[in-house]
Amino acid sequence: MAEEGEKKVSKKELKKLAKKAEKDSKKSKQTPAKEDSAAATATPAKPKEAIYFLANASDENCTSTLKASIAAAAYGISLARAPVAKKVPSIFTTPTLFEGNNPSVVAFGGNGIAKALALIGPKCSNFKREEAIVDEWLEVERTALRQGSSPSKKTQEALDAIEEALQKGCGAFLVGGHLSIADIAIVVTLNHQAPLNEYGDAIQHYLQTHLSSSAFQKGMEDLKGLVPPPPFDYTNDPSMVSAVDSIFHAAIAALVPELAHTLGQVVEKCKVLKNGDYQCKEAMPLFARLKASNSLSDDMKSPQQVAQAIMANIPANNPVVDSLSMNGPGFILCRIKASYLAHHVNSFMNSSEDGKDPHLALPKSITSQKETVVVDFSSPNIAKEMHVGHLRSTIIGEAVCRILEYTGKDVKRVNHVGDWGTQFGMLITFLKESHPNFGSGDDDVDIGDLTQFYKKAKMRFDEDADFKKTSQLNVVKLQSGDEECKEIWQVLCDVSRKEFQKVYKRLDITLEECGESFYNSKIPPVIEEFEKAGMIAVEEGGAKCVFVPKYKVPLMLQKSDGGFGYDSTDMAALKYRLEELGASRAVYITDFSQGDHFKMCYLAAEKIGWVDPKKHKLEHIGFGTVMGEDGKRFKTRSGETVRLVDLLDEAVKRMETSLHQRIADAEAKEGGKAVITREQVPEIAAAMGYGAVKYFDLRRNPTSNYKFSYDEMLDTRGNTAIYLLYAHARLESIISRGLADHKIDVDELVKKKAANITLDHPSERNLALHLQMFSDMIVDALQDLYPYRVCDFLYALSNAVSDFVTKCKVLGSPEMESRLLLCRASAICMRQCFDLLAIRHVNRI
Repeated sequence: MAEEGEKKVSKKELKKLAKKAEKDSKKSKQTPAKEDSAAATATPAKPKEAIYFLANASDENCTSTLKASIAAAAYGISLARAPVAKKVPSIFTTPTLFEGNNPSVVAFGGNGIAKALALIGPKCSNFKREEAIVDEWLEVERTALRQGSSPSKKTQEALDAIEEALQKGCGAFLVGGHLSIADIAIVVTLNHQAPLNEYGDAIQHYLQTHLSSSAFQKGMEDLKGLVPPPPFDYTNDPSMVSAVDSIFHAAIAALVPELAHTLGQVVEKCKVLKNGDYQCKEAMPLFARLKASNSLSDDMKSPQQVAQAIMANIPANNPVVDSLSMNGPGFILCRIKASYLAHHVNSFMNSSEDGKDPHLALPKSITSQKETVVVDFSSPNIAKEMHVGHLRSTIIGEAVCRILEYTGKDVKRVNHVGDWGTQFGMLITFLKESHPNFGSGDDDVDIGDLTQFYKKAKMRFDEDADFKKTSQLNVVKLQSGDEECKEIWQVLCDVSRKEFQKVYKRLDITLEECGESFYNSKIPPVIEEFEKAGMIAVEEGGAKCVFVPKYKVPLMLQKSDGGFGYDSTDMAALKYRLEELGASRAVYITDFSQGDHFKMCYLAAEKIGWVDPKKHKLEHIGFGTVMGEDGKRFKTRSGETVRLVDLLDEAVKRMETSLHQRIADAEAKEGGKAVITREQVPEIAAAMGYGAVKYFDLRRNPTSNYKFSYDEMLDTRGNTAIYLLYAHARLESIISRGLADHKIDVDELVKKKAANITLDHPSERNLALHLQMFSDMIVDALQDLYPYRVCDFLYALSNAVSDFVTKCKVLGSPEMESRLLLCRASAICMRQCFDLLAIRHVNRI
């Protein structure tokens, strides 16, 4: 973006600049500079009290805004985006600087603003002393470096002069041996004009030095905050909280424009919807700030008066909120307009493609963020059957993956099975002992119950010294690639996978196995990398460890005997996932007791440089314990760990009994007929039984413990999957009767994009309100990946459905078509939530 007009710079002036740089360099070597030395890495100076605003900022090919942002960072000036209410004269079309409430423009254009900020800053004496030479370099940047599509002779002469000045000077600065406005302007322009490799070595070094410096890094980070966001799209953006927030934000900004840049989100959903849909609490903190700065006006002497002033700034014809009221010390309550809700629910219902269910819209802010996410979950051990302890990781992980995939993320579903380690020597020895003919052609090995097989092997290992010694030798042979040991190991893995798959099929779980053995060859290079970085501490006995901040106990990358453990494998896995899979987010789902272990792994990865906290997000979702009715860890009566397959099948068995009884009750009535047949019971019972187990777990914060209770999870009342599935089936029944008895085919209306829903009754509006909360729920769930957010939304939606069908007559009413469409919208939304939770829905019960 152009900033000023042109003025020619002669060759003589360019040579003069180079000589001046050489002179400055010698002077700086004789008298070391106290500030801004070496690579512009000095910590930005402490900001002054005054706040400056930037109007007309842009981040699209606008070097002017970037220069202003970097200069503010370099000179410690508090620079903020100009409030919308601030209008600058129309003659200023480029970025424009002004102070606080002062209506006068301080400066405009990138170079002009940068110079103004240098003069305002605490190091202005430097700038004044060097202003003439800085101005000459700025003239070079303006007239010679801002080239068109191809470099000119004048551009090349300027680049030669810069190289000469850098070579004769210190190599990093053009003026005075420290960062100046000349460096900021020239680095920004050169970096914008061409890739680094198109410049000479001296200029490449110069650009790299500054682009990696703290001032430039902060300036580039702050750039986004200076650019005005696009006007909120009330028509297409489905985020209701953002829509309400934009209304209140504009009202507050108009009231106190000087504080607008400090506001975050100013509204939240009301916890009790009978009081209002959303509330704004900003009046109280705003009053405190105005009072502290002695800025209170005569009509704002209390938080309540501030609240009244905010409400007065919200026009009645706004598209989102009405029914504004004030409560308590200054809470502002509001309702969402029925017209806003009707527009969005109709847009949703008329968005069907290829005859499929309409897709619930999400904000572009999350769907446009493409990233690769690794989710590590389930992770059972080979040669052990899955038990109740694996339930939580498996179903939480599946829901987390589905939430991420729904928002467009590339999800790597990793099953980090325990398929390597010293226990395999024991298992190999026992299998050879129990199946002496293994390898003789009879390869059909039936090891029976995996858990019993493991227990018998462990008993032999603990009681028989010879067995133990042979087992230890078999570990070495396996790790050395012995064919027989590898073959037995493979058999154990295959048998285990078949057992795992029984659980995964029941629960609709999709995983890609990548066990511990996969990383075995990747561990030595990781250790070598830490050794080269000087981060390995060799402890007593020769163990190689890595210490990380906040923890006294280190990660052990290699044991004293040369072996590898969990720390070794997990660090190798983390490196592979970050660098080979390209993950920007990694989520590990295990019991809460492993939380510190993963925190240490993350800190070690950051320490070695694999992780950039600004680009990567490493998370551990730690879950609590599943307990029995006695409040202790869930076990069988004999004290054994409960097999997960048995636990799941018991829920289905009980559901089958309940459904058969329901059919019998229906048939016992005169002329009675059940909705489902006995042949349909197994399929429906499986959907409801497995869904009940999942929902009972997923509906709560994963960090909490809970008591496993079939009676509670299979209850048809309250916050259970059974209640929700019945609510969905009730909607489907109403829709079916609408077609059969009244010839209204809502699905055909949806396919034709002819839906027209009206919201005249309070219960209709309330149901549409809950539907519109879907996208905000997904945004929240995407932050912490807690599936209970989906459950809370689904339960609240089901209650709104119940209220609607109870208070609003659907079939045979004048509003029948609209209300049937609202039933279909609710059913579609419920199905989407079921799918996110990996719960199969049923249409008839």
